[in-house]
Amino acid sequence: MKWLNRIFGRKEIPSTIAFDGIDAWLDMASGALFRGLSANASQLYGEIEKIRDRLKQNTSELRDAEPTEHIPAPIAKSGLTTRDKMVKHLNYLVEKMWIPTQTDYKTVLSFYRTTTSSMEFALAMSRKNIYCVRSLFPNEVEKVISNLDRLKILLNQLIAPLTEKESQIMNLDRTPEIVRSVKGIKSAIDREKGVVNDREEEAFALEKRIEVDEERMRILEEGEEWIQFKELETKLSSLEKELSMLESDVGKLFSPIDKALKLLKKQDETGRYTLALGERRVLSSILSSPIHVLDENLDDFLRTLQNIIEGDILPLKGRGREKAVRWINSLSDIEISSIKRRHDSPQSEIEETKGRLSNITILKDRREIERTIVSTEGQLTQLREGIERSKRHIVSLEENLAGEVRLLLEALENIAGKKIDVEFDFKTVQQVR
Repeated sequence: MKWLNRIFGRKEIPSTIAFDGIDAWLDMASGALFRGLSANASQLYGEIEKIRDRLKQNTSELRDAEPTEHIPAPIAKSGLTTRDKMVKHLNYLVEKMWIPTQTDYKTVLSFYRTTTSSMEFALAMSRKNIYCVRSLFPNEVEKVISNLDRLKILLNQLIAPLTEKESQIMNLDRTPEIVRSVKGIKSAIDREKGVVNDREEEAFALEKRIEVDEERMRILEEGEEWIQFKELETKLSSLEKELSMLESDVGKLFSPIDKALKLLKKQDETGRYTLALGERRVLSSILSSPIHVLDENLDDFLRTLQNIIEGDILPLKGRGREKAVRWINSLSDIEISSIKRRHDSPQSEIEETKGRLSNITILKDRREIERTIVSTEGQLTQLREGIERSKRHIVSLEENLAGEVRLLLEALENIAGKKIDVEFDFKTVQQVR
């Protein structure tokens, strides 16, 4: 008949439950699984309580018993010591054996495990020691052993409705923990989604701020003041390029006599020939920045240089000497004043243009807008990275949630012995199966 009862019991367990109703379903399922457990436990609790009381009386009698006189002293001494230990263990068993009032499977299982463990402690003595006590107090020990055996039988009868249902019991116990895990993960997902929503709203606000600043930039760059600024900037670039080319051309004027100039500098530095202060300044200008020589007395320097070369003061011989002299003569024919005018005119315009540019404040306004845009774009980048991290975290949490839901469904199906459909109040796990 057990198989028939089991079938009818399963029919009473609902096949569809709401997620929030799992606790009530577990109570119903445990009632169906362990039908008759309550009545069985109620009956056996009374019998176990009587055994406990008898064990308490047996223990007192054993504690107060006196050994017969014919027992040898060494055996009596050892037996008394072991008796005291046995009494202590039995008292521990009696004190720990609190008879419960509830008859659900958890209470029954807990009482069985606690009492069985206490019994094992009470009997944690070797057969030799028990024999030693029995030889001193045969009647008292026989009563104790008899009642302990009876207690063991009653405990086995108490646990009988739960035997062969270890798997269901295990899943009944672990299901609430799985439910808590599902709720915890779902709450974490909701929190993370809230973070994503908040960050996306903040990102939208930053994008709008950038659009406003870019519009300000567009209006600024279409204004007359900015157009004037760009024209002056273009003019300045052109003038600086023109001046640079002129300075390059001036430098090229002296490149044919570069060797002679460097030899002269070396002669002056070593004391083999001493230049006047003005001559030394002109020489230094030609070698370092030829354009500055336009402000010096170049003609006098060239004549001095020609005399030095022709006087064989410099180690220049043959064609090199003749080439240097010819180039110095050609330089003497160049109108330095016209070159200077060509230089001074763009230089003056450059200074004037820079002055006009410095008076235009629009560049400062544009730079401030640029800084604001760059700063906002940096914040937006960090925010988007945070959003992506949160989304990846949500995906990971949803995978964990799906795994926990699978465990939950497996546990419920193991308990009921049939497929159980759980109606979840969230969409994340709709496709778990």
